[in-house]
Amino acid sequence: MTVSFIFPLRQYWSQPYLTIGENCLESQGMWMEYLDILALGGNITQCYSKLGDHVQTIDWIQEVISMIVCQRQALKDTPSWKDYHLSLVEYWMFRIKSQLRGYTEFAALGNTGLAAAYAHVAVADYDRPDSAKYPKIAALEKDMDIAKMFAFRHPDPNQIDNVKIVCPEIQVQGTWERLELSSEAQGRRPRGRCAHSSWIWRSRLYICLGVADVGPPQMEVKDMWYLDLNTKTWTRLPDVPTTRLNAGLTSVRPIRVWRDKAYLFVGTQSLHVFDLVTERWSILKTTLPRGKVWPYYSSGTVKGFASTLFEGKFYVFGGEDGGNPLGQNIFMVLDLTANKWEHLSGSSENIPKTFEPNLRAVPCMWTAPNQRKIFIMYGSANRTQARYDNAAGAGEIDYTYDDFWSYHVDDKKWERERLRGSYPSPRTEAASAFSDGTGRAVVYGGYHGSMKTLDSETPWGSPGEIDRSGCFEFAVFGDTFVYNPESRIWQHVLVRGFPSYRAMATIACDPDTGKVYLFGGYTNSDFVPSKSIVGRVHNDVWMLKIDLPGGNWNAEDIQRDRRNEKMGPWMRCFTCGNCGITWQKCGGSCGGKYYFCSKECQKAGRDEHKEKQGCRKL
Repeated sequence: MTVSFIFPLRQYWSQPYLTIGENCLESQGMWMEYLDILALGGNITQCYSKLGDHVQTIDWIQEVISMIVCQRQALKDTPSWKDYHLSLVEYWMFRIKSQLRGYTEFAALGNTGLAAAYAHVAVADYDRPDSAKYPKIAALEKDMDIAKMFAFRHPDPNQIDNVKIVCPEIQVQGTWERLELSSEAQGRRPRGRCAHSSWIWRSRLYICLGVADVGPPQMEVKDMWYLDLNTKTWTRLPDVPTTRLNAGLTSVRPIRVWRDKAYLFVGTQSLHVFDLVTERWSILKTTLPRGKVWPYYSSGTVKGFASTLFEGKFYVFGGEDGGNPLGQNIFMVLDLTANKWEHLSGSSENIPKTFEPNLRAVPCMWTAPNQRKIFIMYGSANRTQARYDNAAGAGEIDYTYDDFWSYHVDDKKWERERLRGSYPSPRTEAASAFSDGTGRAVVYGGYHGSMKTLDSETPWGSPGEIDRSGCFEFAVFGDTFVYNPESRIWQHVLVRGFPSYRAMATIACDPDTGKVYLFGGYTNSDFVPSKSIVGRVHNDVWMLKIDLPGGNWNAEDIQRDRRNEKMGPWMRCFTCGNCGITWQKCGGSCGGKYYFCSKECQKAGRDEHKEKQGCRKL
């Protein structure tokens, strides 16, 4: 059988690759052809890498991975975490090498999260009981430097200044600025929270619902506020009139705005509607087409879903509905003009699919209006809860998805998208939104429940601290990315400072100014030092500036003193530039804006600090 190829393939699910995978089940002769194609893809990847062509290198890394994933889908409609493979030494060698090439490429680009994700898979594939028996696989051990692969946070405070733009097509400069609130707002402001909803209307940043305490019982709160982005003052509004509060960090129920009204879906056919002009709540009753059944397992308990609004239609995907503990992949749309629902795809049952996104909670979701596409990215399946419930799909760790999908609203078809450029590593609970100002989606932060992060003295940057050697079996992210739906390429936003490592935050884009704001989220107190025993929720507001048309970029931003940039709880020493969490802040007239890691650095940098910042003793 002869199969023709045009490399690299545009579609993720390539019929030639799928055909080879199916034939490998039946014919041993097809194995050699398949291995030859893997070897060819790997060789082309190395050629582009040596040429320094980052875009093509990444495209070919993805091409080889697509070959592997398509072959694994020979057993159609199996769960995403089920691994089907060939029992051939060469197959495992090519598979591990492809992941190591991904690690090397993204480590060089400063995308530490994605580098660690590739390393995670490479180590898992290598760590097989019989690997040492085969010289071709055992030879790869020299490339498995665990201490190096998982040494950094994402981004890492001590590495952030070393990352430079080497490929503008997949990297872009940006800055995060924390909004300084008015003195009045400092005393009257909403509690910190995560899993909340936020949006912007007429220069007001609204926030409501969410979880205000990451410790048990993690009950949802009902209060609602808005921040006037001009006066920087908070105002409290009527509470959300939900009768059944959710519990847990996946309690998110994102609200969407259309024609001066905010729509809250809670899992029933009746929506809560907040009139942004009169500031009053009401109930909107909706209908289903005749003969259709409401698809959710338990009405009124849907949470952890994603939503978006396009041309007066409210789209809802995934989440938890009280049925299958893994989540669900129900995709619904409500026409807000006719007040009628349509069930587009998915169900509340564990029915794995190959050509549409599988069941999950808290994925990213946004609409690209010019392409008329809705995008779904990542999310997680709660396999540990399935284990407690003795349900199908059970596992010792939750599964974090690594897929990226688009849905064309006219064709009503799903397509798995290729991941191109310097894209976010697999994660769940990330903040995301589409910015009309830049014409790009923005993704920030998130959580991965099984990615290693070494906890040693090096990333903490504190020679005098106690030894924290060990390893977290999870990761919390603080990195930023933008996606161009026209070119289908991701860019890593390189910043000198960032809000913190946090998950379940929200991003809201101002439709009038194009400005992008982030609010809230939570951090783990082990991963990110905090006075709280369990974790911390945030109530700070940040604005993102990106060096793109419509990104509110100011060339002077890059000239700001990097020693004053905020990086969560980490501080940068004014004199030597090292980062740590126990540095002492200056007690002079600068107001404690600068820090020193030791008395020696304080003495060495005193004169420069006085001259440049005009700091004097108080």
